[in-house]
Amino acid sequence: MAEILNAHGSKNDIFVTPLTPADFAPEADLRAFVRNLCDRDGPFGGDGIYFYDARRPVPEAWFFNPDGSAAEFCGNGMRCLGRVILDLRGTETAQIRSGQRDYTVRRGPTTAEGVRQVMLEHPAVDFDQPVVAGRRSAAEASLPELDPALLFTAVTVPNPHLVTVIDKYVESDLVAMGERVAARRDRFPAGANLSVLLPLAPAEVFVRTYERGAGLTASCGSGMAASRAVYSRIGRCDPERDVVIRNAGGMATVSLRVRDGQWFPVLSGNATFVYRADVDPALLARGDGTAPGGRPPSAPPILGGNLSPQTPSASPILGGNLSPQTPSAPPILGGPIPPLADREPYPDEIRAYSALDQQNSERLRAAGIETA
Repeated sequence: MAEILNAHGSKNDIFVTPLTPADFAPEADLRAFVRNLCDRDGPFGGDGIYFYDARRPVPEAWFFNPDGSAAEFCGNGMRCLGRVILDLRGTETAQIRSGQRDYTVRRGPTTAEGVRQVMLEHPAVDFDQPVVAGRRSAAEASLPELDPALLFTAVTVPNPHLVTVIDKYVESDLVAMGERVAARRDRFPAGANLSVLLPLAPAEVFVRTYERGAGLTASCGSGMAASRAVYSRIGRCDPERDVVIRNAGGMATVSLRVRDGQWFPVLSGNATFVYRADVDPALLARGDGTAPGGRPPSAPPILGGNLSPQTPSASPILGGNLSPQTPSAPPILGGPIPPLADREPYPDEIRAYSALDQQNSERLRAAGIETA
């Protein structure tokens, strides 16, 4: 059995689990597990999953999109994973390796509503890494295969992004452009996350992203970081100024830390725990469902300690025995499989975020922005 945590950053809901890709053999089982876990028509559903190994001095993590494809990292997911690691180690700051880079996470201030936040420093953005075939860079460039009128800027953070500034948000237009990016591997060999940026005030914008491997999501952390960098690249805002970025799922604050002529996005936003559950990875990979709730003695909790004094109903998350003696391959349990696993929710966290999200929704409505 394995424990999964469902958490979200701006409603970009990500699973976090102390498994590693090496726990699955063959690789097809890993990708099937990811697809079935993230399938919104299945027992759970989500926008991706972070596997992690916290036993190393610098914890290592692996992110997978809901279609089973691997990604360098996920910004919203990294905040959620970052909170797990910070709570696990009892520290204020930590580094986590995802892909080929290290990311710094820090505890952020808790909002007046009681929403826990995490600050994430990204690696330096790169405007010269090719995203569009045949172009070393693209700054406010015309890409008529996506849209005949809009101008696009390419940036990596480190995953590839295309960002365009708009004067009115039309969701169907974003989806159509995102689908064109996904279909045109001749023009976008590695794919790309496509974001639209709508200025609302000098230091306030709306961003929505069609994500590579996931489609339209409530928010995209790296999309917010990429959009913030592009906003300064095109001269709309000083790099080090805090900009409030609103999206369909919430809001975050992003600035660019300038070091040695490079820009390092720093994003501060929620990392909200929603529920935990126990699953049998082998059965879920086969699409057979999930095992009954209740943690067997051989499966230690991934999070450990009381999540918050206000949440007595939530089981311990973040702590537990993660020593090398912990079995990395969960046993397969036989017997009948119910359609849903028992979930242990974090009601106080859910309520706190709902209050904050209501404020964001009211702001979007006032700006005339409609999202699905």
